[in-house]
Amino acid sequence: MRGAVTPMSKLSKAWRLLAAGATLALSAALVAAAPSGAAAQDEDTDTIRIATDQEVDTWNPFKARYVITYNTNLMTYDTLIRIGADGYEPVPGLATEWTESDDGLTWTFTIREGATWSDGEPLTAADVAYTYNLLIENQAIRDWNIDFAGNLVSAEAPDDTTFVLTLKEAAPAEVINRGIYIVPEHIWSTYPDPSADDANDQLPLVGSGPFRVSEYETDEFIRLDANENYWDGAPGFDEIVYDYYSEPDAAVAALETGEVDIVGALNPAQAEALGEYDHVTVNDTQGRRYVSLTINHGTVTQDGEEFGDGHPALKDPAVRLAMHTAIDKQALVDTVLDGSGTPATSLIPAIFEQWHWDGGEDLVEFDIDEANRILDEAGYEMGEDGIRTMPDSDQKLSFRFYQHADNTDYATVVQFVSEWWKQIGLEITPEPIEQTALNDLAYLGEFDVAFSGWGVGPNPTEQLGMHTCAVLPTLTDGSERSSENSYCNEEFDALHEQQKVESDPDARAELVRQQQQLLYSDNPVIWLYYQNNMEAYNSDKISGMTTQPTDGMVTGQEGFMWAYLTAQPAAESDEGGTPMWVWIAVGAAVVVILAAGGFLLMRRRSTADERE
Repeated sequence: MRGAVTPMSKLSKAWRLLAAGATLALSAALVAAAPSGAAAQDEDTDTIRIATDQEVDTWNPFKARYVITYNTNLMTYDTLIRIGADGYEPVPGLATEWTESDDGLTWTFTIREGATWSDGEPLTAADVAYTYNLLIENQAIRDWNIDFAGNLVSAEAPDDTTFVLTLKEAAPAEVINRGIYIVPEHIWSTYPDPSADDANDQLPLVGSGPFRVSEYETDEFIRLDANENYWDGAPGFDEIVYDYYSEPDAAVAALETGEVDIVGALNPAQAEALGEYDHVTVNDTQGRRYVSLTINHGTVTQDGEEFGDGHPALKDPAVRLAMHTAIDKQALVDTVLDGSGTPATSLIPAIFEQWHWDGGEDLVEFDIDEANRILDEAGYEMGEDGIRTMPDSDQKLSFRFYQHADNTDYATVVQFVSEWWKQIGLEITPEPIEQTALNDLAYLGEFDVAFSGWGVGPNPTEQLGMHTCAVLPTLTDGSERSSENSYCNEEFDALHEQQKVESDPDARAELVRQQQQLLYSDNPVIWLYYQNNMEAYNSDKISGMTTQPTDGMVTGQEGFMWAYLTAQPAAESDEGGTPMWVWIAVGAAVVVILAAGGFLLMRRRSTADERE
């Protein structure tokens, strides 16, 4: 029997919806009444406005890691091969076709004729060769993309429409699935250091995609203009603007009132409340994102130099296993997500069934008694104050638990997990931290437990590669951010090298599952849950968006932004004046404000950068 105390009772759905409705109505009034810092919009311009809470990490597409720049890169630059909309299948991009030599070492791509850069210059195979040679010859760019770049030998363009790529070892899945953004040689060859974070800061960016970044105000907005000469047809909208919001409820309220058109990362209460609006379509689909807890088991450089200040007990696999055993993931899904997700077992979400490892016989079951037994056997004695100490000293097992300050779901998770860990003798100090600062501390190794989360693509190598010895930092200043958590395991690395070059899909999948099993048993990370992708958009304004996969998501697309290329302005609604539903929302908000005797100001986001 599992000995556990429930830290809080589940809120009733009615109360949650009532609270959400009141908050959103209040936010709606503020959105309608307050001046906006968003980008100005011409009435004759068809614009899609998307709410975001992330700041830009870098405009260098070889180094960008955050969701916001991943999305803008997908729209600004093309890749040779796209990831399809139906089922994440490879489809032509800048390359119309490709062939593989018998030994798998030479790939020949036919480059699309007539493609141009957004500044009007022609795009040729020479640009493709230049891009891939950056990965081969520029050491910093190579290191940043080592999992793929380390296998490249040469990149050549014998003519304007032919690109030839030569590999050290055959790796068909990597060539087909690794999306390398093709950059213009006539622009990038002028940069003193193409690997610098600020190398590509001159706006508008020059790319060959359906849109291009044209304007950016930090913590205010990002504007992307449509490429009217895009080789796959001009987008239906003139521009896309990402507007920044400091609070999720304020972004949701802006969708209610028409200030924004698309909002992602909704919680169940927000999604259900938005479903009551006729002009809003809510999309709830299986997601490709995981939420996890990173455990500071010791941060080291490639030379073995230790840095950071993690608690020494976290280096002990027994402590990490006990912490894992004392988390009820199903309870988190049921309560925090209101059932809109599934418990996680690894870094490959269940949406990618071919690669996903489900835990099998190694699945860690929630059991407080078992977690206590593990710590007892490992020599961590329980003190009279209910806190355990180290086996060889009186140092208490007292851990800092960092969470993103603006994420209410994470705050609830912290309450649950802290209570469970208290029951096994751990002293937990929760600390909400702004996202940029939290990421900085994580890469400096100055934490004990911290939230993380990633959106995962259909090629497992990219996620697995962040846990290899090859991407450990060489410096201790936190500037090198290829390693997710300083994990280094030679057995894991050997499996990784095998799976990258394995041509048989079933054999490769088995190797990938073995990698996940090793990560799971070592517990450098505790994967909590796979969250459904809940999003909403103004269907009175936008129509025709292609989802990925079929009947899947709009905002969480991978490998190409099909939704925004295919989006079309919906039929015009009533002309002249503010829609009636806006005034209804504002009126409801006024009642709430008067009853409460005050209001809460929502301001646009000052800073926010999470990997995803």
